[in-house]
Amino acid sequence: MGTDAKVRRGRPKAMPDDERRKQIVQAAEKLFIRKGFADTRTHEIAALCRISKQTLYRLFPGKLDLFAAVVDAHRLKMVDFGDGYDDIPLDEALARMFMIDLDEEAYELRGAFLRTINIEAVQHPKIHELLRRQGGRQIRAELAKWLDRQCRKGRLEIKDTGSAAHMLLDMLVGAVFLDAQGGFGWAGREERAAHFWQCIDIFLKGVLPGGDRS
Repeated sequence: MGTDAKVRRGRPKAMPDDERRKQIVQAAEKLFIRKGFADTRTHEIAALCRISKQTLYRLFPGKLDLFAAVVDAHRLKMVDFGDGYDDIPLDEALARMFMIDLDEEAYELRGAFLRTINIEAVQHPKIHELLRRQGGRQIRAELAKWLDRQCRKGRLEIKDTGSAAHMLLDMLVGAVFLDAQGGFGWAGREERAAHFWQCIDIFLKGVLPGGDRS
């Protein structure tokens, strides 16, 4: 057998840090949901990922840093700004942005993490501040920027885009949060999506007859 035909042996190629971080965040999210922040141990996360604690701490110096990374990843599950959605109808843009047609599994996972962070924010002041800084406040700022851009394009006319962003989040994220706490009794995905479509319609068109805004 020639040299070229020999199979090279050795250690398997290491996973790139970006992929490893994603793996760790996904594992941590599952444990935080199941056990809570205080009762989740870093060695459990490392074991779930089949890595050493040394590798875990190289990528995430502490458990709070890891929780912050989970919050960042979860924010993308709540509002997806995609490529800006500037070239499609506004109602469709908002529907995609807020992912109102999520399947049941994805919707339940989103609700489970919302329940978790609600509990953790009460028990841990550092997490409460982290959620304000990296969660709702950042989403609202990004959404206000999107609304500003639509106004500059002449697609919307809003006096206070910060307030409008807050309103949208109350309607489309607040409902998900409240549903996660006890449920609105929606029959299923279609009824839930219909509710969110109506929220979008009311936001864009209002409810006064004939477009009267005086």
